[in-house]
Amino acid sequence: MVVEALTKDFKSFIRLDDDPKKLLLEALGFGIDSEGFVIKSETGIRERCRYTGKQILFKDASVLPGSTVIINTSLITLSQYILDYLEE
Repeated sequence: MVVEALTKDFKSFIRLDDDPKKLLLEALGFGIDSEGFVIKSETGIRERCRYTGKQILFKDASVLPGSTVIINTSLITLSQYILDYLEE
């Protein structure tokens, strides 16, 4: 079965350069370890994408609007996010 996710507000997706993205992650309680993975600042544990289950590299990380959901960015994970959070 194919489900088409529709949303009216793709303008809420904003691309950040590395420095602002690091600041945003820090404000949300995350950091980046020496290997470039997103970690929880309090524990040092690597964050995992809720859709893929894989550890999230900073270069591939997206912080999604209206949440503290951080994912590995791909068409599949963004589509799933839209189905879960944006579709009405």
